[in-house]
Amino acid sequence: MATLEKIRSKSVLLFAIIIAALLAFIFGDFFNSHQAYFGTGTAIAEAKGQKVDQSLYSQRMNIADEQARSYNQNVDGDELSQNVIKTLVAEALLNQEFENLGIRVSDNEITQAMTGVMPHPAAQQFIYQMSQQLGLEQMDGKTVLDAIKNPAKYNIPVEYANQFGAAWAQTEQAVEEAMLQQKFYSLVQGLFTANELDARSIYNDNSATRHIAYVTKGYNTVPDEDAQITDADIKAAWDADKNAYRIDEETRAVDYVYVVIEPSAADRMAGQKVVEDALLALNESDGLSAVNDDSRFVINHQSTTASRINDKATRDFITAAEDGKAEIVNNSRDNYTIAKRLSASEQIDSINVSVIALRNAADADSIMNALNSGAKWADFVATDNTQGQDSIWVSLVSAGSNIDNKLRDAWLSAAVGTPTLHTDSIQGQNYAQIFKVNRRNAPVTVYDFATVAYTVDPSNETLEKLNTDLRTFLSSNSTGDDFSANAAEAGYSILPALVSASTPHVANIPDSRSAVKWVMNAKKGQVSPVIGDNKQTYLMAIAVKDIYNDFIPWNAYNVRPELQSKAIAEKKGQKLIADFAGKANDLAGYASLFGGEVTEGDAIFVSPRLANIGFQESALQGAVASAPEGKVVGPVAGKTAVVVFEVKSVSDENRPYTFDEYAQRFNRTMGVGTIDSFKLLLGKDKVNNYSLNFIQGIEN
Repeated sequence: MATLEKIRSKSVLLFAIIIAALLAFIFGDFFNSHQAYFGTGTAIAEAKGQKVDQSLYSQRMNIADEQARSYNQNVDGDELSQNVIKTLVAEALLNQEFENLGIRVSDNEITQAMTGVMPHPAAQQFIYQMSQQLGLEQMDGKTVLDAIKNPAKYNIPVEYANQFGAAWAQTEQAVEEAMLQQKFYSLVQGLFTANELDARSIYNDNSATRHIAYVTKGYNTVPDEDAQITDADIKAAWDADKNAYRIDEETRAVDYVYVVIEPSAADRMAGQKVVEDALLALNESDGLSAVNDDSRFVINHQSTTASRINDKATRDFITAAEDGKAEIVNNSRDNYTIAKRLSASEQIDSINVSVIALRNAADADSIMNALNSGAKWADFVATDNTQGQDSIWVSLVSAGSNIDNKLRDAWLSAAVGTPTLHTDSIQGQNYAQIFKVNRRNAPVTVYDFATVAYTVDPSNETLEKLNTDLRTFLSSNSTGDDFSANAAEAGYSILPALVSASTPHVANIPDSRSAVKWVMNAKKGQVSPVIGDNKQTYLMAIAVKDIYNDFIPWNAYNVRPELQSKAIAEKKGQKLIADFAGKANDLAGYASLFGGEVTEGDAIFVSPRLANIGFQESALQGAVASAPEGKVVGPVAGKTAVVVFEVKSVSDENRPYTFDEYAQRFNRTMGVGTIDSFKLLLGKDKVNNYSLNFIQGIEN
């Protein structure tokens, strides 16, 4: 019993943590450049005495990055890093729970999970893939393991077997982790499963529908000057829900200024002149000689039909202009595009062709004879000595078309419907191909043209001025108070943010992890030097305003507005109750006083919506649930209005109570799966994130 109490008090595992841990394992070694920052055996994070080693972190980051790349995801490295660290901390806390509770996975269990008749789900995909890669007839774990241990028996090179063996060991570890977590989850799930009282409570809450008539008086009818609040009122609202503002690690409130590095007016005028000069030169010279050797311009030369020119402005110009003419077709602030039409001609843009590539050119005669004698083209599409395709449309002039010119000419000149042999060489490699042109589209107009792109960048003078101006401001405002008070006068906007060691960036500013390190090492009231990113897209400066350890306080920038709104609403509710309580005997009387109408609706205790009054109105829900039928109740303060109501009738869903049904409802809505397991595992302890120690800081 003591063990069960220990589990109940300390341990809950949300199924999402199981999934997250498995995904984190499937993730991988991050950027190899990170390796340079870490020393072997150092901890990158710690919680409740459980340390996450740098080497494990590096492995997970590498896999995570590779997986993101495989899905063509452009993932922010700093965000990915912090997600991996949190996952590893959760795993470390979980592993300590396994140790404390004596949860183990035996060797026999792992063997069965990997080589049994029904492998563990975490191993099934691996076994299937290994079976395919090894060319095994039987797709099962036992055969895969035998092939890894006895490579000669399966004609597998030893070095490959070693690699597959390492992958097998890694999968075994993942399976063991999954089985440990599942055991733990099954254990704690039983402790957070509905009993008879829980199931009966859910039944009662769901079965009764109260049909109510009501009238409301909105808080917006009370002038703000009649609901004056003090800091004490705001603090009281914070105290009422204090734990909602608890934090897991030291957090710092900062003010910062953010300067976008962009071209000045002079830069833009100079850039415009460059583009205009280029346009003039393109119109006065042949081809693209005016810009070919100028690295400031990006040239895209193509030949295609009008329908394949995606940009409308470019298409309209190219199809209407004379040969040799150029024009600016796009000017989006700092980005210019010039289009130049070079020529236009009538060409066949696509054909339908059947193709057979030959391994040996000597086979050509026999295959040609067979085709001419009535053999089907499909007979030669996939054999040991031939590969091909039957009846495919091929674009001859589309952008990116890489068809060999000699082959294109052969396709265009061949007789339709006649198998033809074509032999040639590409980059010294001989090839032989039999093709048959099935159909040619009618000739269309093909435009030969180029687009020339130019971007106006900030000049060195602009960069220096932005830096100088910000440095000058900082030299005169070296304290946090002065920094915040005088920024507007200097032309800067103050922006607030909360920063911790686990914060990937300052606010949502990319490439600002080094700024996070400066913040976490600074003292309260300290002001940073000028900070910039590697791509020279912004400058910023930061002042540390406050340091929070256990809770985000009531006067924090991101908390105070919400609390202030709650406090004002509470004041207005109190005023309306004081003004109208007892002033009428029925709903019609209150409707007259409120200047509204009596409305009817349904109230179900567990529903997030109360009639048409609003969502999450817990105080009103409780009042309705406890009110007797036929009695006028109120005014009762809600979130946005005071409400006077009467329960007109109470009905149930005429559904008999069964323990199984309502126990399931309880488990879905209030069981283990609804608990934030990371916070529960962490308890009142904090996460110590050391990852900032391994990045380059900002020098003062």
